[in-house]
Amino acid sequence: MNIVLVHGWMSTPDQHWFPWLRRELEGRGYNVITPRMPNPVKPNKKLWVEKLKSVLADLDPQQTMLIGHSLGTPTILYCLQDHAGPQFLKVVLVSGFARKIPLLDKVTEGYDMKLDPVRIRPKAESWTCIHAPNDPIVPFGEGKRLAKRLRANLVVEKKRGHLTQYYGVVKLPSALKSISGEMQERFKKNGVLLEEVGMRLESVMDSIDDFIRKTHPSLKIDPMIFLRGMILKQISKQRTANSKRHR
Repeated sequence: MNIVLVHGWMSTPDQHWFPWLRRELEGRGYNVITPRMPNPVKPNKKLWVEKLKSVLADLDPQQTMLIGHSLGTPTILYCLQDHAGPQFLKVVLVSGFARKIPLLDKVTEGYDMKLDPVRIRPKAESWTCIHAPNDPIVPFGEGKRLAKRLRANLVVEKKRGHLTQYYGVVKLPSALKSISGEMQERFKKNGVLLEEVGMRLESVMDSIDDFIRKTHPSLKIDPMIFLRGMILKQISKQRTANSKRHR
C-alpha cells in the first residue's frame, strides 16, 4: 500500500508532522513517498502538478492514498481533476482549500483555483478533510465548504492553527487514524466477504460429498479423495489425447 504525502508552501517533507506520520506509517508496513516539491518559497502550479503526476505515474491508484497539507491540497486536486484512470483509494486534505484565499496570488504562481470538487469527488473512493477553526491562513469556512462538496468526513482540530510546527503540531493522530481506520474497514469488509465465500464453498462441497455417496454407495474412502482421483485421471486422459494430436 502506497501513501504519498504532499507538503505545502514554505515547507519540506522534514517539517511539521510529516516525519512523525511517515515513521508511524512505515512502521505499519506502508510504502511512504514524500516528494520535495520544487521551489516551495514561490510555488509554481505547473511545476508542482507535474512533479506530483510524475510520482503518481508509477503507482497503482487502487493501492494508493494521498495526503496533502495546505498548498499540497489544491496540488492534489489539480492532479485528480486531470486523472482518467482507476479511483485512488483515499485522499486526506489537511488545512485544505479549493478556492482563492488571501495572499495566494502573491506567494504562488499559476494557482488559478479553477477546480471543481464535485467533478473531482469520484476520482477517489474515500475523502477526509482535517481543519482547525482558528486557522489564520486557510479560513475554516473553506475547509468546511471543501468537505461538503467532496462529501468528505470533516475532522475538526480545535485551537491548532494551520496545523504546523509553529502551532505546536508535530504529530497529527487524526491523519494517521483516517488512514488506519480506512484499512481496518476495508479488512473488515474483506473478512465478511471471505466468510461468505467460505460458507458457500462449504455448502458446495457438502453437496458434492452427498452426490458421490449416493452414486457410489459401496465407496470406502473419503468422497473428496475419490473425486480428486477422478479429476486427476481425467486430466491424464486429456494430456494423452493432446499429445497424440500433436504428433
